[in-house]
Amino acid sequence: MQNEAHKQYLQLLTEIEEVITQLNAVEKHKIEAVHKDDLLAVDECIRQEQAISLTMRSLESRRSKQLQGLGLAEVRLSGLAAAFPAELQQQAAEAAERLQNAYHDYNSISAAARNALERGLREIDRMMQPRQPAQPQEATLPQVGGLKAAPKLEGGAAKPAGTTAGGADNPQPHKKLDFGA
Repeated sequence: MQNEAHKQYLQLLTEIEEVITQLNAVEKHKIEAVHKDDLLAVDECIRQEQAISLTMRSLESRRSKQLQGLGLAEVRLSGLAAAFPAELQQQAAEAAERLQNAYHDYNSISAAARNALERGLREIDRMMQPRQPAQPQEATLPQVGGLKAAPKLEGGAAKPAGTTAGGADNPQPHKKLDFGA
């Protein structure tokens, strides 16, 4: 009877591995869709991921209950084989290794998909930013005899050297700036 419960648990691990393998295929398809800029395919992949996520929650709940029933709630997947009866230890070791490999593959593929999506989103964000008008280049003053020409003041008169904006030599009245303060 106890061996039957262990066999059922190994079968559950196989189911979980198959679902993770399915998820890996969806992630690979998502990466391809992102590279092809196929938003409909990306959306379909996300929908499939959501459905698979619900399946995984159900499987995880079953796994937890079965582990508790076996008295192995605290046993990690890497130590599963040692906690199984001798006649099932090899099967448990193989099932655990396959599941760990599938999960490792998922982590790698998922990270690549996430990076591809983030890169695509950054590109979209850049495209959505309003274009900044080209900044006019700063005007340079023509060179006269190795010196810059003096800027013209209102009325076309050049500002004489040594005079200030409010100085007596300035024939134009000084304007005050009002910043509303």
